[in-house]
Amino acid sequence: MKRIFVYTVMLVLLSVGQGCNKELDLSPADKLPTEEALSNITGVNAAVNGMYAGMRSAEYYGRNYLILGEITADNVYLSTSNGNRFVPSWKLSWVVSDPDVTGVWNRAYAVILRANNIINSIPVISDGTAEQKDFAKGQALFIRALAHFDLLRFFAEPYIIGGGTSMGVPVMTKFEVGSPSRNTVDQVYAQIIADLTEVKSLLAEDVSNPFNANSYAASALLARVYLYKGDNAAAIAEATRVINAGYTIEPANSLAEFYNTPGTGEDIFTLKILDIQTAGSDNLGQMYRKPGYGDIRVSPDLVNILEPGDARRVFISAFTGSPSEFQNNKFTGQQGIAGLHSPKILRVSEMYLARAEAYAKESNYAAALADVNAIRTHRNLAALENVPDDAVLTAVLREKRIEFMFEGHRYFDLMRNKLDIVRNCSTPGQVNPIRCTVEATSTTAIFPIPQRETDVNRNIEQNPGYKK
Repeated sequence: MKRIFVYTVMLVLLSVGQGCNKELDLSPADKLPTEEALSNITGVNAAVNGMYAGMRSAEYYGRNYLILGEITADNVYLSTSNGNRFVPSWKLSWVVSDPDVTGVWNRAYAVILRANNIINSIPVISDGTAEQKDFAKGQALFIRALAHFDLLRFFAEPYIIGGGTSMGVPVMTKFEVGSPSRNTVDQVYAQIIADLTEVKSLLAEDVSNPFNANSYAASALLARVYLYKGDNAAAIAEATRVINAGYTIEPANSLAEFYNTPGTGEDIFTLKILDIQTAGSDNLGQMYRKPGYGDIRVSPDLVNILEPGDARRVFISAFTGSPSEFQNNKFTGQQGIAGLHSPKILRVSEMYLARAEAYAKESNYAAALADVNAIRTHRNLAALENVPDDAVLTAVLREKRIEFMFEGHRYFDLMRNKLDIVRNCSTPGQVNPIRCTVEATSTTAIFPIPQRETDVNRNIEQNPGYKK
């Protein structure tokens, strides 16, 4: 029976098989191997590791998800000297069979399946302490929430446009054979918030280990979720909880190696990628730099808004072999591996700027500027003063653009604020974007549901603007 989970089950089985060193034991065809693998706490902990391994895929946080949030916006452009990667995403002209779109959908749901297997096994495993069970369940709930949110960001209208009533993505909380339809955006948000709220109660308040989810990581993700939803008061409350927990903003004098150093005092949740897990020439950083593929270059428009003395200028330099262009130096490599990067999915600087944005939208302009200036003073910049009230939100979003450049936020920050994507179509050396301005309300500004999904699941509605 062809269904949404045929592909994710295959992925899980393949990953289990690749991780075994013993001779293969065959299970009956009518029995899921997870029933045996998740029968005790040892198997559950192994499954948690497998869930995180799925996050590291090049189709997800290992590379593409971070690139797609940039190449669809205005911080970077696709060079005419490219390896035929990300062309539809740069042009925002996807077809329903686009492999990058399909890759995000399949990989995120594969991770959700792994998370659900863990969550639903906890009540029936034969051993393990309450603390061990809470830890495993908390990790899985956190990742399930993150993956649903990631899917929602690309495949559904932003809350500000659809008001929560438009089509979201299927919410999956257990393995089931069937043809799930799309939940509303409101329903998906409700599940994400419920999962993260439970995580806060299950996991410790621990700032020492950002490589696993903890209670503060749940609050940090909630702050982002509430901001996207437009619940500014809740975003402020969750961000404040994290800011008060003891994380530290990375100082200017250590920024150069910050992104090559997993687990700093700024990291709230970081997906650790080891040198043995490198994708080699397909690493994230290699997409931006030479010697590597260097397909993606930095937009001059971004370079031009950087102030003199800004410590973040260290992340941009003349492009190797093409000095009139600019390259991204955030992901030069870690552990001696060129382009290798452990994604800092949540960090405390985001909490300051998320809170600043929420304050600005609540007309608390002084508080918004105070949070922006907390970042600026750590970037060797003077504090912003005497900013007119009607210009504060613009100042916040400008600071976010610079602080999180190349980290996969720009497209979402524009869309969720109902701001059009405006590209400089006169930049030399770029693939013609065709659409120099893409309205945030355009039906084709969001991903299509993959054709492979709509072909086998008749309950899945395609996004407007695309043929099913």
